Amino acid sequence: MLKLFSIYFAIIMSGTVDQIDGQMAIIELVAKDGHSHEVNLPLWMFPCRIEEGTKIWIKIKEDATIIYCGGK
Repeated sequence: MLKLFSIYFAIIMSGTVDQIDGQMAIIELVAKDGHSHEVNLPLWMFPCRIEEGTKIWIKIKEDATIIYCGGK
């Protein structure tokens, strides 16, 4: 039952790679409430090859953070 609640309360944010500066990606994330946030993440964190304009989704659960990649 506890796992069911943790899945229900997962946070999902979508974003777009704004810039790549050296080994860091500047990502513009949009939270569920519509606010946008800018974060810097190292390139090694992404499970795919990213470039400016790549769409990503970040899912944050109680015990894991998962990054999904999409197209442009």
